[in-house]
Amino acid sequence: MKRIINILLLGCICICFAAQRPGATFLLIPPTARATGMAYAFAAIADDASANYYNAAGLAFLESPSITASYFTYLTGLHPDMRYFYLGAAYPLMKSAWGVDVTYFTLGTYHLVDVWGNYIGDRIPWRLAVRLNYSRRVIKKISLGIGWKFIHTQDVSEWVWDAPYLSDIGFDRGGTGSSWAFDFNLLYKILPNLFIGSVLDNIGPDIKYTQSGASDPLPWLFRPGIAYIPVNKKYVDVIISAELTKVLIGMFADEEKTFWEQVKYEYDEAWKGIGLEVTIYRLLCLRGGYFYDSEGARDGFTFGGGVHFKGFAFDIGIDEDIFEFETQNRKISLSYTF
Repeated sequence: MKRIINILLLGCICICFAAQRPGATFLLIPPTARATGMAYAFAAIADDASANYYNAAGLAFLESPSITASYFTYLTGLHPDMRYFYLGAAYPLMKSAWGVDVTYFTLGTYHLVDVWGNYIGDRIPWRLAVRLNYSRRVIKKISLGIGWKFIHTQDVSEWVWDAPYLSDIGFDRGGTGSSWAFDFNLLYKILPNLFIGSVLDNIGPDIKYTQSGASDPLPWLFRPGIAYIPVNKKYVDVIISAELTKVLIGMFADEEKTFWEQVKYEYDEAWKGIGLEVTIYRLLCLRGGYFYDSEGARDGFTFGGGVHFKGFAFDIGIDEDIFEFETQNRKISLSYTF
């Protein structure tokens, strides 16, 4: 276990870039309602098909095949037509499991204009990620996972769009772009009621855009988390989780700071979330969380709930209060365990 931790820490140090701006930032949007209600602190839980996104190492601990699907409109305060779709499936074996998921994100309809300002039509830019995961329990309490994903973005030339809000969410490159990436995952069930998880996501080459010739690094991501189950009874289950999320692009770029000052700065800038889930009679779930991102000016509470019945789960997650502008962000997920 000590060797695994050392490898992860060394990897985090080695993959730090000089100051850059990541592309394909749609990969950072948490897709499911359950995790959203818990302030996205799900890497150490990962106990359903959404583990494909949050921590694929959790797939090897599943007992039955499962699927999950999510849909929501995203940040309607910026644009009313941005939409997100997610579908994940998991198939466990004896000590291992396979998983696959698909993410589709559209930025909505916007107006095309030529260089003289004449309207020439509408266009819907979109993003797609398709991922294949494999997870295996190396010992009874520890599972490792690896995933490979294909990433594609579809835009148009940067001189034909008329939507200033798009630059705020990474849409300022012309043409289409593609790349691929690996994900590396760890889940350690230290005790029956205490878990830790660690995720290293989106490790791959820059995404390059055909129209403009520009390229951006992928949003390399490190997410350690912990989960604790203080109550596990027939009539009530309680899970408390916490997670830190760090985008590794641009770390340690301020040469005027000492090493430890930069370490403190990077920790302060990391996203932090803490979540709570209470399940009553394995039927009704209530969730809440608190999320803090000082750099992105996101700070506030998340809420959610769900109903589970005979393998089906219907969940709602709300995180609109963490944004500093008026918006709606309400996620709906439907899952089934066979």
